Amino acid sequence: MVSKNTILTEKRLVDIEDIIVASGKIVTANDIHKALGRKYSKFVLKKRVYELKKNGWLIPLRRGLYFISDISSRGFVNISPVIIANAFNKDSYVSLDSALNHYGLFEQMLRTVSSVTNLKSKKYVFQKNTYRYLKINKKLYFGFKTENIEGYYVKVAELEKVILDYLYFKNDTYSIDLLLEKLQKAKDRINFRRLFTYARKFPEAARRKLGFILDILKIDTEELRKTVGAKGYSKLTPNSKKFNAKWRLYYEDRFVG
Repeated sequence: MVSKNTILTEKRLVDIEDIIVASGKIVTANDIHKALGRKYSKFVLKKRVYELKKNGWLIPLRRGLYFISDISSRGFVNISPVIIANAFNKDSYVSLDSALNHYGLFEQMLRTVSSVTNLKSKKYVFQKNTYRYLKINKKLYFGFKTENIEGYYVKVAELEKVILDYLYFKNDTYSIDLLLEKLQKAKDRINFRRLFTYARKFPEAARRKLGFILDILKIDTEELRKTVGAKGYSKLTPNSKKFNAKWRLYYEDRFVG
């Protein structure tokens, strides 16, 4: 925990206000330089930044990226992890469990915030949370929207894209069980026309898995079925041994009752 000196001189308070007015409360070193560079030399500015960090007003998220604190937070970042996730990587959108949590479909407290990026896979750890970025093919980097959360504009996967991201990145039994459970709860909120349109851009294995899962939920999959070939096969999970001829997909008995 950062030790915070809650007493600010008038000049330091003006410095913080200038930074916030220029760039908000999540800022880069370059943002700080733009906001204060005309007031201070490089040497003095470096000293000012050091003082603000030491006293807990500038909280480093990672090298060169800061959150401007307030008195109530006492050295902790008290904003949504979704905002932090987008701040770490602008070329990303929140998806998977974290997006389900955002949509009110995942009740557990999450310590890992999952995002999808078209850049390199990466991981950051900050204040006991892990921020994980999974790389996706650039052709599949779509299906997200920008939302205003606490005054910040952040990118979050559309519900239909969350489903496909699950099928693209995960193939373990737990994840498939979880997806089935959440789809059962959320099927009235899903735009299936959009889901099938998005699915056409994904590998055939993802379309096979999606079709099989939607059949379990008694969703009309005829439109999706036309996009799957009659050759080859895929596996729902590594332990799948039973064959579904319609989707040419191996699955586990547990998924059909």
